[in-house]
Amino acid sequence: MTLPRPRIQKSTGILVWVYGVGLLGMLLPFSRGIFTSITPLNLLFAATFLFWGRWPARQVIISGTIVAVISFFVEAAGVNTGLIFGVYAYGHTLGPKLLNTPLIIGLNWFILIYCTNTVSRQIWNRIAGERSLRHSSLEKSVFVIFSGSLFMVLYDIFLEPAAMRLDMWSWEGGVIPLRNYLAWFFFSLVFHTCVRFTGEEEINRRAMPLFVVQLGFFAVIDIFYLLAAWFS
Repeated sequence: MTLPRPRIQKSTGILVWVYGVGLLGMLLPFSRGIFTSITPLNLLFAATFLFWGRWPARQVIISGTIVAVISFFVEAAGVNTGLIFGVYAYGHTLGPKLLNTPLIIGLNWFILIYCTNTVSRQIWNRIAGERSLRHSSLEKSVFVIFSGSLFMVLYDIFLEPAAMRLDMWSWEGGVIPLRNYLAWFFFSLVFHTCVRFTGEEEINRRAMPLFVVQLGFFAVIDIFYLLAAWFS
């Protein structure tokens, strides 16, 4: 079911307002502790925003469960061995942990894969247009999987510095290793391939606003701290 455009615009306005308040709360010293402590609720809000008024399709539930479960154990292996992403440790911002890994981390992977998959399909539709029927499903799959994974890495480039500032996780020596981005790209390829093979629902027009707002949220945090360091 495709939601009416006015409803999308209204919900996007709510999304911008919520993240705007959250951004202000994260940047102000006296409220930072409170807002970082409710970060898990923000992820639950993001999932609710995506599917409010439309129950996710069966294939989304299947692929989402696969992504959430596998990504959790990948993160658990990574944080406990340091062999996948590099040496890092989770802070307290993301809530309760199992195996030194926040329980909600799988939901975060699912939301990001879902959004970048949808954004990539929207871009494909715009590029192909009426010619899309002349392109094979293989061509579309390669485009969506590859571009979706690149969007994941782009997101992580902005996420990592902000995550350390907000005590989501920290890297050994405070340096983000290249291996982290390579691993993000690899597992994004795996998860996007899984989504393509399990099937996709029709375009969810809330996915792109959510992805853009989240990306902007972390970008503003990065810029804020860069400027603060510059003028200090």
